[in-house]
Amino acid sequence: MFKRVLPALGLLVLAPLVGEYLLGNIAIDALPMIVGLIPLYGGGALLIREVARRWRLGWPGIVLLGLAYAVIEEGLLTRSLFDPDYVGLRLLDYGFVPALGIGAHWSVFVLAIHGVWSIAVPISLVEAGSRRPGTPWLGVAGLAGGAVLFLLGGAVPIALAGPALYPLSAAQITWTLIAALALIVAAFLSARLRRPALSAASAGPWIVFAITVVAGLAFFLPSVLALAGIELESVVPAWVTVGFYLALYATMTALVLRWSRRAGWGPWHRFALGAAGLLTYAWHSFRQEPSFPAPAHVDVLGNVVFTLAALGLLAFVAVRLRRWDERLPDRAGGFR
Repeated sequence: MFKRVLPALGLLVLAPLVGEYLLGNIAIDALPMIVGLIPLYGGGALLIREVARRWRLGWPGIVLLGLAYAVIEEGLLTRSLFDPDYVGLRLLDYGFVPALGIGAHWSVFVLAIHGVWSIAVPISLVEAGSRRPGTPWLGVAGLAGGAVLFLLGGAVPIALAGPALYPLSAAQITWTLIAALALIVAAFLSARLRRPALSAASAGPWIVFAITVVAGLAFFLPSVLALAGIELESVVPAWVTVGFYLALYATMTALVLRWSRRAGWGPWHRFALGAAGLLTYAWHSFRQEPSFPAPAHVDVLGNVVFTLAALGLLAFVAVRLRRWDERLPDRAGGFR
C-alpha cells in the first residue's frame, strides 16, 4: 500500500515545484506558497495520471488531458487567456484576436507550458522512478480524493484574486468549457487510434534527449534572443511566431509518436523526454523574472537550489532505472 501511495505523494509535490519554482516564476523565499499550489498543480497532475492509467489512455491521452487542464486553469481560474492586463504584463497584446478576446501567441505558449511541464514532465519522472509506472496507484477512493483536491485547488487563484479577478462573459466561459471538454473527449478517443508498432529500431535515448533539449531552446526562443539583445516582439510579426510554435509542436508530436512505435522504445526513452523537459526549465529559470518581487540574490539562490534539486532527481531516477536493467536483462540498454 505504502509503495503505491508514495509515488502519488511525490507527484503531488513535484508538479508545483516544477510548474512554478523550477521555472523561476516563484522565488525560493515564497516556498511556503506551495501549500496552496499542491491541490491545483499536484491534484491536477495526479488526477490526470490516475484517469489515464485506469482507462489506458497512454501518453497521448495524458498530454491531451494536460492541455484540458491548461485551458481550465488559464481560462477559468487565473483567466490569463482573457485578461488583457493580467498581473500588469499585457500578455495578450502580441497577436491579439479581437473576435476571441485572446492573444494568439500567449495562448499557444501558456497551454503548452501547462500541458507539457506542469503535467507531463512531473508524471514522466515520477513514473520513471516507480515500480508500477503503467498501472493506477490509487483505488476508487483515492481517485475521488484527487478530484476533490483538484477542485479545492481551483478555488485558490480565484480566492487570491478576489475583487480583482477579471470578469468573464458567458461566451468566454462557454467556449472555454467546450474547448476543455473537446480535449477530454479527444484524450479518450486517442486510445482507440493507436497504430501498430514498427519493426525499425527507435532512436537512442541520447538522440531523443538531444532533440528534445533543442526543442526546449526553440520553445524559449525569446529568452535565447534576449541574450543577444533582440526583442522578439519588436522584430517578428506575431503570426509568424504563432506559426513557428505550431510547427514546433507538430514536429515534436510526430517525432515522439513515430519513435514510440518503433522497436526498443522503453523507460530510458521516456526518461530522456522528461529529463530534457526538466533541464529546459532549469536553465530558463535564470532568465525568468519571478511573479512576486524578490531580492536578486534570493532569486538566483533559489534558481541554483532548484536546479541542483532537479539534477539530483534525475540522478536518483537514472540509478533506479539502471538497477532495474540489471535485474531484467531483456530491457537493459541504459541511457545511451
